[in-house]
Amino acid sequence: MIQLIRSLAAPLLSLVLLIMASGLFNTFVSVRLEMEGYGPEAIGLVSSALYIGILCGSLRVDRLIGRIGHVYSLMLFAVSLSLLSLAQGVWINPWYWGVLRFCGGVSTAGVFIVIESWLLIQSTPKTRGAILSIYLGVFYGALTLGQFLINLSDPKGSVPFYITAILCLLATCPLLLRKTQEPKIDQAVRLGLTQLFRLSPLGFIGGIISGMVLAAVYGLVPVYAKEIGLSIPEIANLMAMIIFGGLSLQWPLGRWADRGGNRRQILYLASFLSAIFAFSIALVSHSLLLFLLAWAFGGFAFTLYPLSMAYTCEKVQDGEIVAATGGFVLSYGIGAIAGPILAPIAMDFFGSSGLFYFLSAISLLLGLIGLATENKETVS
Repeated sequence: MIQLIRSLAAPLLSLVLLIMASGLFNTFVSVRLEMEGYGPEAIGLVSSALYIGILCGSLRVDRLIGRIGHVYSLMLFAVSLSLLSLAQGVWINPWYWGVLRFCGGVSTAGVFIVIESWLLIQSTPKTRGAILSIYLGVFYGALTLGQFLINLSDPKGSVPFYITAILCLLATCPLLLRKTQEPKIDQAVRLGLTQLFRLSPLGFIGGIISGMVLAAVYGLVPVYAKEIGLSIPEIANLMAMIIFGGLSLQWPLGRWADRGGNRRQILYLASFLSAIFAFSIALVSHSLLLFLLAWAFGGFAFTLYPLSMAYTCEKVQDGEIVAATGGFVLSYGIGAIAGPILAPIAMDFFGSSGLFYFLSAISLLLGLIGLATENKETVS
């Protein structure tokens, strides 16, 4: 395991820098648009543009990886994200930002598919849950650090654009400075959405719902926090607590799933607990309890993605990993588009707390689907 982690050091270091940039920029985009006077609907649409790009990118990126390899693909996507963040600082307009966020989503899909397929190909079925736990631990640790970067400058200024661009460029350095052995792709295999759904209906639906949850959290929790009276540092702290919760439980739940061979049961247990804590947040006001519940909610909600992915990968052959990863990112993208569009409807109806009623409802839905299809999918 130690040797495996060492061999993956370069892509993981690049991931840290890219996700720190993403953590800063995603929160900054929502806060800046809100400061400019745009409402939850406009902010949700801009957030959705990112995930439309992720969805579209997931359809083609695996072919690019097959042609030029994992290392050059990751470098290309990092440079693209750097240039796009600088371009976004030229004009503050939700339509313009939506176009650039779409392009950023294509590159972001590339980053996800490169890193995730890299890790899955290099690992074995017995270590897959642990490796994904390390990956998500690194991911959420970097995302947590990214939240605090917003405190380094005034969100009304240009510095956040520059910090994001510099971090994305620095992400190419681990791949340039260290001789990196990238995974070998013997044969390009295509997997359609229908095939992926038939292989694992719960895993596929888990990808969609985890996309809805995470996109709504990234795009609209800052709006919710500002509407209940939190300051900019408090908004960053609330986001950090949610993400740190996800970081905290990645390893325990991942190892539990590996050892017990019961990823399915752990997946819908995490769904039910996520629903309970989201509903609890909707009932509390600005207090210490809000931050504690945010940690607990993040702990279970942010494990839905890796648990769903690992469960899906139990059903595919080794040669189908890159294609399956692309298909799973596509299912995530479908949910991530829908989440920021549907959540504001609940916020309009219930007020700012409607965001967490929405998150509770869709998490509960995933758990109920897991229970309802347990016998059918286990037999198949």
